[in-house]
Amino acid sequence: MSQKFAAVAGSPIEHSLSPVIHKAGYAALKMDWDYKKFELDASSFPDFIKNRDPNLVGMSLTMPLKEVAIEVADVVTELAKKVNSANTLLFKDGKIFAGNTDIYGIVTALQTNKQLDISNPSIIGSGATARSAVAALHQLGAQKVILCARNEQSLTDLKNVAQDFGLEVSEVQWSEIHKALAATTVISSLPSGAMDSFAAMGPEIPGSLLDVAYSPWPSKIALEWILRRGFVVSGLEMLLHQAARQFELMTGKKAPLKQMREAIF
Repeated sequence: MSQKFAAVAGSPIEHSLSPVIHKAGYAALKMDWDYKKFELDASSFPDFIKNRDPNLVGMSLTMPLKEVAIEVADVVTELAKKVNSANTLLFKDGKIFAGNTDIYGIVTALQTNKQLDISNPSIIGSGATARSAVAALHQLGAQKVILCARNEQSLTDLKNVAQDFGLEVSEVQWSEIHKALAATTVISSLPSGAMDSFAAMGPEIPGSLLDVAYSPWPSKIALEWILRRGFVVSGLEMLLHQAARQFELMTGKKAPLKQMREAIF
């Protein structure tokens, strides 16, 4: 019998930590599964899915595949539809199921702060992860959100998603990013290094920061936050919990969180 496996796909994919996390889970539960990675973009992805190996059980998806994943799926969860972002595919009974575990990952990561203040949160960036962050803040009970991004078109899309969740939206110009950094909780959804030049613009007494960019760690903005005694959540925390939920969906087994955490921290 051929070996079952899962995989991560995106571009670039070389430095993905998903194989490390999922394989640690397989090892802990003594499962004879493998976990692979594939360099795929939005144009090559549909053909890959159509001609996939029958032993491929599920996929973790990173940029730029979170929107196209919804298009190739037969069944999409309501939450993934609402944020137009799916980071998880499951292949079962001849059907393709798409879902979003990023939202769960963000919620669980932020909840590591027992004094989390979401009375006036902000999201920096406007891509797929930012849309998931909107849903996460809504789940945590936020009533409003500050949005700040360079891309005006995707910022408009993000604003629409936030309003669909019933959040009151304030927009901050990119040139005034310091206002977004002064929020009670800041979620930076930008890629590695993109926040470096703004690191010193945070408030003297910062709130909570979730920086989804985890390599290198600490990022420059995270280090500034730590030095000013703000609460910092690593993007690794989000990565761990979204992967743990994927693991459970793909294997049907409870994720061995301790061993999966030890593999990346």
